[in-house]
Amino acid sequence: MLKSKLDRYGMYQGGICRVFEGDGGDGGDGGGGGGDAGFVGSDGTFNDGWTGREEFKANADTLGRFKNVNELANGYMAARTKIGKDPNSLAEIPNDTSSDEVRATWAKANGVPDSVDGYEYNYSDDFATKLGPLDDTKMAAIREFSHKELGLSPAKFQKLMDFYHANASGEVDAFNTTLEEQIQASKDKGMAILNKAWLDGVDDRTKGALLHLQKYGEIEVKGENGEMVNPLEMLFADNPELKNSPWLTMIADNMAQAMSEDTAHGGGGDGPSSLEGINAQIVELRSQQNEIRTASPVNFKSDPKFKDLEGRLKLLYQKKPA
Repeated sequence: MLKSKLDRYGMYQGGICRVFEGDGGDGGDGGGGGGDAGFVGSDGTFNDGWTGREEFKANADTLGRFKNVNELANGYMAARTKIGKDPNSLAEIPNDTSSDEVRATWAKANGVPDSVDGYEYNYSDDFATKLGPLDDTKMAAIREFSHKELGLSPAKFQKLMDFYHANASGEVDAFNTTLEEQIQASKDKGMAILNKAWLDGVDDRTKGALLHLQKYGEIEVKGENGEMVNPLEMLFADNPELKNSPWLTMIADNMAQAMSEDTAHGGGGDGPSSLEGINAQIVELRSQQNEIRTASPVNFKSDPKFKDLEGRLKLLYQKKPA
């Protein structure tokens, strides 16, 4: 029985069978034949220098710890207990010179599938949302590498892919958090500038700037299929945070102020800078204010457009020739 167990580790064929048989005997006491009488005495003790034999030299340091057959047998059984497996299930680990048979045996013992088709991967919805769909070409290459080079079981393949995607997902989360913090920091910086420059008029001027942007920026262009497209609406749809951007508010407000000044100076085709021209512009703006009063006789003064008109009228009055 021990002979067969030792043989599974490649020890029996290497000559350790002589512990029980000698060269010409049938086991037991080491006698029974001519030639080499063996290297173990009748009491089971190994002869001096037995590890120096050609078949044992490579493992002399390890084998030299055993002084008799009993110690060797006990060592074998202890090793089997530590391994925790039936020796019949153990397979030689292949190396670069191993035969196809050794490789196939090891692969089978370790659950490696016969082909890459054995690697199924359950890609979670959470990963798909953050990382997008799997690339079939890349997955095919990963399956081939996992099968040919790594020798993974399907379970280990799943764990490897989950580990990779979990780390990639974490990096996406970290990037998004950093980006959100940067956007908020930029917005806070812009709002600080507005609050300092406009004081209590921030809300009203912000609304007025947005109304100005909508009034002069809402145009329609023909789309690819002939449909009409509003570029400003598309801009806000793609970047909804721009509606609350202090930077865009500054730009729109500056445009509004510049247009008011141009109008007061006769620029933009709105009339000359003479007294008559300015008066004509004042009449037009007053007319627009009257429309707002009529539509909202109680709350017209809180209307952002009405306040914008008030600001433009103030500029026009300042531009009147002396």
